[in-house]
Order: sequence, then structure tokens, then C-alpha cells
Amino acid sequence: MDDISTAIVRFIGHKEEDAQQLGWLLSNAANAKFSFEHTACLDNFIKNSHAQQGQVIILDLTENSENRFEAVALLGEKIPQTPVVVLTGDDEKIGRNAIHAGAQDYLVKSQLTTESMSRSLLNAIQRHQGHQRSAETAPLLDSATAVLNRLPIGVILVNADTKILFFNGKAKRYLEQGDGLAISTDRVCRATLPSESRALAKLLSDTLSPADATKTEGDFAISLTRMESDYPLNVMVAPIGTGAAGKGAVLFVSDPSEPVELSVETICKLYNLTPAEGRLALGLTNGYKLDDLAAEWGVSMHTVRSQLRQIFRKTDTSRQSEVVKLILTGPAALQATSLL
Repeated sequence: MDDISTAIVRFIGHKEEDAQQLGWLLSNAANAKFSFEHTACLDNFIKNSHAQQGQVIILDLTENSENRFEAVALLGEKIPQTPVVVLTGDDEKIGRNAIHAGAQDYLVKSQLTTESMSRSLLNAIQRHQGHQRSAETAPLLDSATAVLNRLPIGVILVNADTKILFFNGKAKRYLEQGDGLAISTDRVCRATLPSESRALAKLLSDTLSPADATKTEGDFAISLTRMESDYPLNVMVAPIGTGAAGKGAVLFVSDPSEPVELSVETICKLYNLTPAEGRLALGLTNGYKLDDLAAEWGVSMHTVRSQLRQIFRKTDTSRQSEVVKLILTGPAALQATSLL
């Protein structure tokens, strides 16, 4: 738990004796300093309140009121930044119902102690802050997922137990095909062939182990045989994560037989190519030869070679391999639309 040197406690209730008891109990707390305030009117409190770091509300629900849970929901709506802990009588069911209505915790009046109340209030503040952080980071996670789905290769994240935590759209396609790479019933990433599955498991284990200075990048790559294709799936594994969330690994998966799904229009805009030159650049990227492309498009080799010279000039390259590398390592390699 984060250190909370001071917590502002605001008690909302009509009974002055309850306010005095709560204030006295909190004044004896050893694990935090509590600033205690009391107000009798919920509406006035909502009207005049403003969010403060380390603030928590104790809402009195001991009185028999039909709209007691509406008050909890109202506080959550009007002051969402502030956690609410309710004070109940001996009926703990009221406390549980209040949690369903949005409260962080509940206190039973007959069981109040300094230690239990202090712990409940501090936990409520921490729990509420965690919920807020989750709500704030959700859009960022959605954006990160969208970015990964635009990559032209498969991306699979696994935890320290090699169980799959996430896969992008391209990896989803490979896993659903179940040819070369698959998911076991316990969500462990495995290869189709038993021998290669053992090799992949060892590769992941080595990746998650302490760094070995004698290993090179080639030691963390593997080709997985596919029954339905003459080409294997190529997989490279890298470690990821070292913090409290634990260590894991990322698998980058590619299919050498799969056409590169790039936009001719994007290539043209990035490198100032004409549509014909962009089409030729994409054809080279997909491994086609000049004479094959000329025959397919019904143009002469002279025309294709002329277009290639223009591509060299505009991209400051001199070889076809340099053009291919330029395109595959540039922003054109990102998918224009989501694969999901």
C-alpha cells in the first residue's frame, strides 16, 4: 500500500454522538493521521464538496431509510473521485448491498475499533485509486492493442509460465489455423509437432532465465513445421517485463509464404512514386521477378526497368534488395486497417 500520511475523513450523518465517537477513534490511529469533519446534510455536502487526494467519506446508513442506497449511488455519480465507506447497524446485509451500489466498504457500528476502521478507510482509498487508474489506462491499452493489430507479423505475449496473455490479429489467425503453432487447453503456447513443441518450450525457458552472455539472437529463433504448407512459421522470442507484474516473453511470428499486405498508395506517398512505380516496388517486396511482373501486367521489360530506375533514384537506392528492405522496415509495413 502507498504511504498515506494524512487522510481526510468526512462523516455524513445526523447523529452528533456518532460523529464524536468516530472522531475520537480515528484520533487514536497509529498507522495514519486522520483529519475528521462532520456534516449532517448530504445535499449540502455534495453541493459544496470538491475532490481531494486522500479523502474518504463515511456515510451513515444506520437510520431506516428507503433511499439509503440511492445516497450511495448519488455520491458515486456526483463525486466519483472520492471513495465511500458506509456505517451500518448490526445488519451486515445493508453493508453488502451498499457495496453493490458503489461503496468501497462498510463498517458495523457495534464492532467499531480504531484499528479496524483505520484499516478499512485506508484500504478504501487505495482500492478506489486503483479503480480510477484502471479506468484511466483502459483507453491506452485499447490504443496499444490497435497498434499491435496493425503490425504485419504475429505478436504473442506469454507470462513466466509460458501461458498466453495476449495475441494480436495476425497471431490469432496463425493460432486458429493450428498448423505449426497452437494453444493448449491450459493456454500454453505450443508447436504442432511434439519434438518442436519441446524445443519451443526450452526456447521460452531459456528466454525467461537469467541472461547468458554466450547466447546470440539466433539462439532465440525457431522454425516450426506446418502440415498444410511447404513453408514453416518463423518465430523469434525475446524477454519482456521485469517489474512487479513479473517476467514474460514476446513471440514474433511470421509466415514467409504470406504476401506482404501493404498499400500501394501509401508506398507512393512515402517515396514520391507514381502508381506504376509503387505497384512495382510492392511486387519486388513480395518476391516477384521483373520478367514475371512484366508478363503479368502485359508491359515490356524496357518499361519495367525504366520504372525500377526511377524507384532507385527516388529512394536513393541502387539494388532491388535495398528497395525491399526500405519498404519492409519503414512505416508502410504497418497495416492500414485492423486485422480483427
